Amino acid sequence: MIEYRDRPAPGNWFALDVLRATSRKWDWVALMVDIDPDEDHPWGHRAVRQHCLRIPGKHRNVQAARHALEDMMATRH
Repeated sequence: MIEYRDRPAPGNWFALDVLRATSRKWDWVALMVDIDPDEDHPWGHRAVRQHCLRIPGKHRNVQAARHALEDMMATRH
């Protein structure tokens, strides 16, 4: 089961995908994981943690939702 959050969890998280939330057509969520998917990792040592992050605001398309996610993640560092 995937946990839904309103703000990013502490630590480094990476977005795998941005998709529409099921309840409304302008609401979006990002599937987040705690291991960079672009790097090689010894996957046997632990399970990947994941959650869905609600992207605040109303966005007409996936590009606008991704941009909002990038802004949200940049402001937390």
